[in-house]
Amino acid sequence: MYKIVTMLIVGLLFGSCANSPATRGSGSSPSYATRDVEVVFGEEQTYPRIALVIGNNNYQKNKKLTNAVPDARAMRNFLENRGFKVVYAEDADKNTMTNRVNEFMGGLGKKSVAVIYYAGHASQDKSRKTGMTTNYLVPINDSSLTSVTDYDRDAISMNYILNKADELNHGINIAMLDACRTPIGRGGNIQNIGAEGVYLVYSTASGTTASDSGAFRRSFLKYAEKAMKLTDIFEKVKLDLRKEGQRPSVQNDKVGSFYFTQAIKPTPMPVVKPQTVDRVVYRDRPQAVSTPQSKWITPTKSVCESNGGEISKYGCRAKWEDAKKICRVSGGVLPTEEILGQVVRDCGGSLATYGSKDFVSLIKKNIANKSYQSCYKKKGFQSAYCWSLTSISYNIKDAWIVNFYSGVLHNGVKGNNAFVRCVRAGQ
Repeated sequence: MYKIVTMLIVGLLFGSCANSPATRGSGSSPSYATRDVEVVFGEEQTYPRIALVIGNNNYQKNKKLTNAVPDARAMRNFLENRGFKVVYAEDADKNTMTNRVNEFMGGLGKKSVAVIYYAGHASQDKSRKTGMTTNYLVPINDSSLTSVTDYDRDAISMNYILNKADELNHGINIAMLDACRTPIGRGGNIQNIGAEGVYLVYSTASGTTASDSGAFRRSFLKYAEKAMKLTDIFEKVKLDLRKEGQRPSVQNDKVGSFYFTQAIKPTPMPVVKPQTVDRVVYRDRPQAVSTPQSKWITPTKSVCESNGGEISKYGCRAKWEDAKKICRVSGGVLPTEEILGQVVRDCGGSLATYGSKDFVSLIKKNIANKSYQSCYKKKGFQSAYCWSLTSISYNIKDAWIVNFYSGVLHNGVKGNNAFVRCVRAGQ
């Protein structure tokens, strides 16, 4: 039996230091106990997913940033396209940040994949409340932040977020810190502090600098969009950032094999023994042409109806649990939200995630796109909601469904019927 796994990714993209623009990170790197977690390329990839994304540009006191909000928006879009329910805020004050953190914590479960991404200013010092070295996330209403006591009261403790998430999830937390964390009080060396159960990535080593350029975010997304293990992604990010003059470091790096993007594995062709019979070719008769086996499976009427489904004009319709059984009997599995979303994108459409700012405009664009409308139908999909295998992170009674006519990604109640299309096992 595999261990329960929850992955928390914390991206702190701080365009500049609170007191010293363009300088990020210094100090020693203490060692911490590591955890071995076994994550397999399979059903564990379908654990409910939730994310917290915050980007702050327009500070009242500290230097205004340029790329923190664009970085956060890019990460939000990536995570939504990977099936995450995203709790989002930009240019957030202390109350807004606190409310978003609490909303995120309320959505965590024991079997979740969780991501935190923060872009903005940060500082570090020894907390007067806990006596521990603490990383602080700075809200835009930062005029009161002068002393360590002020930060304890009016900033957000990253230590609290990591510790609380680790308590709720009983799994692995992964933190990406691309930050210049200047001392607040009497100074001293900035430490690359860790936390129990945290896979911790610093985008730059002590004594080196990082700028408000979005380099860390661009590099991470470039590799996270490929079928790569999380640990391999960071090895590539290290190489990229060294070209930018940054020297990333990683602590507690035993996390198993989690993939943001799963590979589509080719189906092996069956071995056919050659026949010894003579073959007669007629000059004027069309010859059969062999075609590659499609990765998609349309359930037959008998399989659909004998496993709880029903046949409609769009094909097989069933409840979510029955849809999974129908696909298994058909020799496949329900496709993940990510795979269905890729069909939309491959046909030239845009995935319209419910609740996003551009939701309505993307729907109109998809409906008016004749090429897109023709493409998904040629692939065997219809103008109806189609089940995905991916459950909703904040409500296990729902799963993601995709409507190909509008390109909408929405939550569907598992007890309701939706269109069933299966993908061959291993694809």
